[in-house]
Formats: sequence, C-alpha cells, structure tokens
Amino acid sequence: MEFLRIFGRNIKKYRELHELSQEEFAHRLSINFSNISRIESGKQFVSADILDAISKILGITANKLFEQEDNNTIKENNNNSYKEKLINYISVLSEEDAQYIFESSKLYMKYKIKRNNKN
Repeated sequence: MEFLRIFGRNIKKYRELHELSQEEFAHRLSINFSNISRIESGKQFVSADILDAISKILGITANKLFEQEDNNTIKENNNNSYKEKLINYISVLSEEDAQYIFESSKLYMKYKIKRNNKN
C-alpha cells in the first residue's frame, strides 16, 4: 500500500532529523526495535496509541506523517550548510516553537549588532 510507504518514509525522515537511532526511537515508543524497521520500510502500520506517541516524540501532528514528499520536503543531505540545516529543523516545528526560535534569533542579532557597534 502506497500510504504505508509514505508513512514509513516520513517517520524515518523526522526520526533522522531529530538524530534518533531506530533503537532509541523504539525505546521511547516502548516497542521492539525490529518493528521500527518494518514500519519505516512500509511493511507494518501502528496502533492509534503508537501513532500518537510518534507524533509527540517527533513534535509534529500525525497528519504530517501521511503527506506526500512534495508537501513535506526535508532535505536529507548531511552536507547541507548550517543555514540549510536550520531551515530543515524549523520547517517541522509547530508555529509556537518556530515563534520562540524567531524571537530568540532576534535577541541574538540585537546583541551581536550592539557588540559590533562597541568595536
């Protein structure tokens, strides 16, 4: 089934984005490690409880896990610049978390500008 393949691929992308190994992810979900491999390869689906836990661990809504790639792009290249990596991380945050990162960045820039003006 196509949706299982999409679901599994998205779980893998978000898991890797959070730098979680399959073992750590399985541990956090309280499921067997081999289940993660089957889920990510599109061979197994999950219960509603596990789906909810996956969403919470990955910090996303469950519907993100079913979106096609063109609606849910995360660059997988580990050679991305730090700007690209930052964009990838921010792209999966909730609006509230993105606002926090934005406000923190604004404070940092104000500090940096003030420091540069003293020199």
